Amino acid sequence: MAFSINISFLNYTFCPMNRNLKIFLVNGVPFAAFMGTLFSSLYGIEAGLSAGLVSGIIFGFIMFIILGLLHTRAVRKISGSTSRESMSTLQDRNIKLHLPVEQAFDLCIESLGLISRCRVMEKDRSRGKIIARSSVNWKTWGDTISFEIAGTGSEETDVRVSSRPTSWSTIVDYGKNLDNVEKIVTFLQKRGDTWKLQY
Repeated sequence: MAFSINISFLNYTFCPMNRNLKIFLVNGVPFAAFMGTLFSSLYGIEAGLSAGLVSGIIFGFIMFIILGLLHTRAVRKISGSTSRESMSTLQDRNIKLHLPVEQAFDLCIESLGLISRCRVMEKDRSRGKIIARSSVNWKTWGDTISFEIAGTGSEETDVRVSSRPTSWSTIVDYGKNLDNVEKIVTFLQKRGDTWKLQY
Protein backbone atom coordinates (compact mmCIF):
# COMPACT_ATOMS: atom_id res chain seq x y z
CA MET A 1 0.00 0.00 0.00
CA ALA A 2 1.21 3.50 -0.75
CA PHE A 3 3.01 5.22 2.09
CA SER A 4 2.47 8.88 1.27
CA ILE A 5 1.25 11.99 3.02
CA ASN A 6 -2.06 13.38 1.78
CA ILE A 7 -4.32 16.23 2.83
CA SER A 8 -6.29 18.43 0.49
CA PHE A 9 -6.17 21.84 2.10
CA LEU A 10 -2.38 21.81 2.34
CA ASN A 11 -1.69 21.05 -1.29
CA TYR A 12 1.23 22.93 -2.78
CA THR A 13 -0.92 24.22 -5.63
CA PHE A 14 -3.03 26.34 -3.29
CA CYS A 15 -0.63 27.02 -0.47
CA PRO A 16 3.00 28.22 -0.70
CA MET A 17 3.73 26.62 2.65
CA ASN A 18 7.11 24.94 3.01
CA ARG A 19 6.99 21.18 2.41
CA ASN A 20 8.56 20.37 5.77
CA LEU A 21 5.99 22.50 7.57
CA LYS A 22 3.23 20.66 5.73
CA ILE A 23 4.64 17.33 6.88
CA PHE A 24 4.78 18.64 10.44
CA LEU A 25 1.19 19.89 10.41
CA VAL A 26 -0.33 16.93 8.56
CA ASN A 27 1.08 14.54 11.15
CA GLY A 28 1.18 16.71 14.25
CA VAL A 29 -2.32 18.21 14.20
CA PRO A 30 -4.32 14.95 13.97
CA PHE A 31 -2.08 13.29 16.55
CA ALA A 32 -2.48 16.28 18.87
CA ALA A 33 -6.26 16.13 18.50
CA PHE A 34 -6.30 12.40 19.24
CA MET A 35 -4.06 12.65 22.30
CA GLY A 36 -5.87 15.74 23.54
CA THR A 37 -9.22 13.99 23.33
CA LEU A 38 -7.86 10.88 25.03
CA PHE A 39 -6.25 12.73 27.94
CA SER A 40 -9.25 15.06 28.32
CA SER A 41 -11.55 12.08 28.83
CA LEU A 42 -9.20 10.66 31.46
CA TYR A 43 -7.76 13.68 33.28
CA GLY A 44 -9.81 16.71 32.28
CA ILE A 45 -9.71 19.47 29.67
CA GLU A 46 -6.62 21.27 30.98
CA ALA A 47 -4.50 18.13 31.04
CA GLY A 48 -5.86 17.13 27.65
CA LEU A 49 -4.89 20.43 26.03
CA SER A 50 -1.38 20.27 27.41
CA ALA A 51 -0.89 16.62 26.45
CA GLY A 52 -2.30 17.19 22.99
CA LEU A 53 -0.08 20.19 22.30
CA VAL A 54 3.13 18.56 23.51
CA SER A 55 2.52 15.18 21.86
CA GLY A 56 1.47 16.83 18.59
CA ILE A 57 4.64 18.91 18.43
CA ILE A 58 6.87 15.94 19.22
CA PHE A 59 5.16 13.55 16.80
CA GLY A 60 4.99 16.14 14.01
CA PHE A 61 8.68 16.94 14.42
CA ILE A 62 9.68 13.28 14.35
CA MET A 63 7.69 12.65 11.16
CA PHE A 64 9.06 15.81 9.57
CA ILE A 65 12.59 14.54 10.20
CA ILE A 66 11.93 11.00 8.97
CA LEU A 67 9.79 11.70 5.89
CA GLY A 68 11.67 14.85 4.93
CA LEU A 69 14.99 13.04 4.99
CA LEU A 70 13.63 10.06 3.05
CA HIS A 71 12.27 12.34 0.32
CA THR A 72 15.47 14.41 0.14
CA ARG A 73 17.68 11.33 0.03
CA ALA A 74 15.64 9.73 -2.76
CA VAL A 75 15.64 12.91 -4.87
CA ARG A 76 19.38 13.43 -4.44
CA LYS A 77 20.02 9.83 -5.50
CA ILE A 78 18.08 10.37 -8.75
CA SER A 79 19.10 13.89 -9.76
CA GLY A 80 22.26 14.54 -7.79
CA SER A 81 20.76 17.72 -6.32
CA THR A 82 17.97 18.93 -4.08
CA SER A 83 16.86 22.03 -5.94
CA ARG A 84 13.33 23.33 -5.58
CA GLU A 85 12.47 21.90 -9.00
CA SER A 86 13.84 18.43 -8.32
CA MET A 87 12.14 18.25 -4.90
CA SER A 88 8.71 18.99 -6.36
CA THR A 89 6.14 16.23 -6.78
CA LEU A 90 5.11 17.81 -10.10
CA GLN A 91 7.76 17.16 -12.74
CA ASP A 92 7.77 18.20 -16.38
CA ARG A 93 10.31 18.34 -19.19
CA ASN A 94 10.40 19.69 -22.72
CA ILE A 95 12.28 17.82 -25.41
CA LYS A 96 12.67 18.23 -29.16
CA LEU A 97 12.75 15.03 -31.20
CA HIS A 98 14.12 14.95 -34.74
CA LEU A 99 11.25 12.74 -35.84
CA PRO A 100 7.94 13.17 -37.68
CA VAL A 101 5.08 13.73 -35.25
CA GLU A 102 3.53 10.28 -35.91
CA GLN A 103 6.73 8.46 -35.00
CA ALA A 104 7.24 10.69 -31.96
CA PHE A 105 3.70 9.88 -30.79
CA ASP A 106 4.35 6.14 -31.08
CA LEU A 107 7.65 6.52 -29.25
CA CYS A 108 5.94 8.30 -26.35
CA ILE A 109 3.45 5.44 -26.05
CA GLU A 110 6.33 2.96 -26.04
CA SER A 111 8.19 4.90 -23.33
CA LEU A 112 5.38 4.23 -20.86
CA GLY A 113 6.50 0.61 -20.76
CA LEU A 114 9.33 1.79 -18.51
CA ILE A 115 6.87 2.73 -15.77
CA SER A 116 5.68 -0.16 -13.62
CA ARG A 117 2.00 -1.06 -13.99
CA CYS A 118 1.23 1.94 -16.17
CA ARG A 119 -1.87 2.05 -18.39
CA VAL A 120 -2.75 4.46 -21.18
CA MET A 121 -6.04 6.13 -20.27
CA GLU A 122 -6.35 8.48 -23.23
CA LYS A 123 -4.54 8.99 -26.53
CA ASP A 124 -5.52 11.49 -29.20
CA ARG A 125 -3.24 11.77 -32.21
CA SER A 126 -5.13 14.71 -33.67
CA ARG A 127 -4.51 16.80 -30.56
CA GLY A 128 -1.16 15.24 -29.68
CA LYS A 129 -2.35 14.20 -26.22
CA ILE A 130 -1.49 11.11 -24.18
CA ILE A 131 -2.58 10.51 -20.58
CA ALA A 132 -1.51 7.45 -18.61
CA ARG A 133 -1.72 6.35 -15.00
CA SER A 134 0.37 4.03 -12.88
CA SER A 135 -1.17 2.03 -10.07
CA VAL A 136 -0.69 2.46 -6.34
CA ASN A 137 2.82 1.80 -5.01
CA TRP A 138 4.52 2.28 -1.67
CA LYS A 139 5.66 5.79 -2.66
CA THR A 140 2.41 7.29 -3.96
CA TRP A 141 -1.24 6.53 -4.57
CA GLY A 142 -0.41 6.22 -8.25
CA ASP A 143 0.92 8.75 -10.76
CA THR A 144 -0.52 10.51 -13.79
CA ILE A 145 1.81 10.89 -16.76
CA SER A 146 0.87 13.10 -19.69
CA PHE A 147 2.37 14.07 -23.03
CA GLU A 148 1.74 17.10 -25.22
CA ILE A 149 3.10 16.41 -28.70
CA ALA A 150 3.31 19.01 -31.46
CA GLY A 151 5.03 18.77 -34.82
CA THR A 152 7.18 21.81 -35.63
CA GLY A 153 8.35 20.64 -39.04
CA SER A 154 8.29 17.64 -41.33
CA GLU A 155 10.91 15.88 -39.20
CA GLU A 156 10.83 17.72 -35.87
CA THR A 157 8.46 17.35 -32.94
CA ASP A 158 8.23 19.13 -29.58
CA VAL A 159 7.25 16.92 -26.65
CA ARG A 160 6.28 18.02 -23.17
CA VAL A 161 6.14 15.19 -20.65
CA SER A 162 4.70 15.65 -17.17
CA SER A 163 4.37 13.36 -14.17
CA ARG A 164 2.53 14.06 -10.94
CA PRO A 165 0.84 12.11 -8.16
CA THR A 166 -2.70 11.14 -9.12
CA SER A 167 -3.76 12.25 -5.66
CA TRP A 168 -3.18 15.99 -6.03
CA SER A 169 -2.76 16.43 -2.28
CA THR A 170 0.40 14.31 -2.05
CA ILE A 171 3.17 16.23 -0.29
CA VAL A 172 6.14 13.88 -0.74
CA ASP A 173 6.65 11.14 -3.33
CA TYR A 174 10.22 10.06 -2.53
CA GLY A 175 11.38 11.04 -6.03
CA LYS A 176 8.88 8.82 -7.84
CA ASN A 177 7.67 11.40 -10.37
CA LEU A 178 11.17 12.73 -10.89
CA ASP A 179 12.25 9.19 -11.71
CA ASN A 180 9.32 8.80 -14.12
CA VAL A 181 10.24 11.81 -16.25
CA GLU A 182 13.97 11.07 -16.16
CA LYS A 183 13.37 7.54 -17.44
CA ILE A 184 11.02 8.71 -20.18
CA VAL A 185 13.21 11.60 -21.37
CA THR A 186 16.32 9.39 -21.48
CA PHE A 187 14.39 6.79 -23.48
CA LEU A 188 13.04 9.38 -25.93
CA GLN A 189 16.47 10.91 -26.47
CA LYS A 190 18.13 7.57 -27.14
CA ARG A 191 15.38 6.00 -29.21
CA GLY A 192 14.68 9.24 -31.05
CA ASP A 193 18.24 9.27 -32.37
CA THR A 194 17.95 5.60 -33.32
CA TRP A 195 14.67 6.12 -35.14
CA LYS A 196 16.17 9.08 -36.99
CA LEU A 197 18.97 6.87 -38.33
CA GLN A 198 16.47 4.24 -39.43
CA TYR A 199 14.04 6.68 -41.03
